[in-house]
Amino acid sequence: MATSDHLSVLAARLAITHRQLLDAIEQVSDDDRTWHPGPTSPPIAFHLWHCGRFADRWAEVVSGHPQRWKREETAVKWAFPAALGRGDAGMELSDEEAGALPFPPRDQLATYLRGAFSDLEQAIGALDDETVLRDADDLFGNQAVLLDSLTRHYGHVNRHLGMIEALRGVRGGHGTATT
Repeated sequence: MATSDHLSVLAARLAITHRQLLDAIEQVSDDDRTWHPGPTSPPIAFHLWHCGRFADRWAEVVSGHPQRWKREETAVKWAFPAALGRGDAGMELSDEEAGALPFPPRDQLATYLRGAFSDLEQAIGALDDETVLRDADDLFGNQAVLLDSLTRHYGHVNRHLGMIEALRGVRGGHGTATT
């Protein structure tokens, strides 16, 4: 399989995951979106926001264009704290900090997610075989082959999707993995 074939498969699978994340935000109530079962489990809103932030950061790496989060001054609009963990994406926030983020209403969060996901999908769609095999910052301060890093990103957001679906299930809802 050629590199471009691998990239096409990754792009298609990532688009499906993005759609599932967007479906999730539409299907949960405001109470479910911000509820968390205990002090060490962030709410669904955190998982959604975190996935959007990573998509936004990857879109910047891949396209070279500034992140939507920064371009639109989203943190200011949403009254988020200045310190949002590594990469302003929630990594390394304490459980208390993650749970206390002032998530916006569903429509505002969904609008941000749609934009960040679209930006990443477009950026990946513009990649070629040579570019996707170059080393790039893996968003953890290391150099790695871009295709490998994007594949790890795909796994990362799917783990968060699983957490969202588990939280929905605890609240009596259904997810895409429900049998």
